[in-house]
Amino acid sequence: MTDAEFATAVEKILHGDKTGLREIYDAYGDRIYRLFLGRVRNHQDAEDLTSDFFLKIWECVKFYHPGQGHKCWLTTIARNMAIDYQRKAGRAVPVEDTEIIGSETFTEHTTAEDTTIGKLYMQKLLASLSQEEQEIVQMHIAAELTFREIASILKRPLGTVAWKYRNAIGKLQKLAKEGQLI
Repeated sequence: MTDAEFATAVEKILHGDKTGLREIYDAYGDRIYRLFLGRVRNHQDAEDLTSDFFLKIWECVKFYHPGQGHKCWLTTIARNMAIDYQRKAGRAVPVEDTEIIGSETFTEHTTAEDTTIGKLYMQKLLASLSQEEQEIVQMHIAAELTFREIASILKRPLGTVAWKYRNAIGKLQKLAKEGQLI
């Protein structure tokens, strides 16, 4: 969805037209869900937060300013909601509850056992990263945000975000190559 299309959807919402919210949901529902899942690491909680997110968008769309990057605006709201949820719930996230963030590739030969093993392996790999590294990787891969957008959301320098991402990917590649977490 382009900024212009997003602005049009916002205008519809401001006039009480629910199709504007549907358009935003269709374009970003999956990404927002994956962001929540990466943060709260529980499918049900991520689904609940996603529903709450779109209700919140309906209520606070009047605060959106066109031209400031709608993806950053949406991601910032989602990130803040996830942080609030974790604070309220006092949640420490166990590694066993994590899921792979991003899309999975299945073939006709993929079995449930292969998928489970792959998820467990990815959980262990991701758990080896710091919380900030995990968040940057998830925002870049799952939410498809640019480093500039991530830097804006995290209020970190662009170079720092790019460096942390490359460093995290390097760690993951090294661990996967060495097979240390199998």
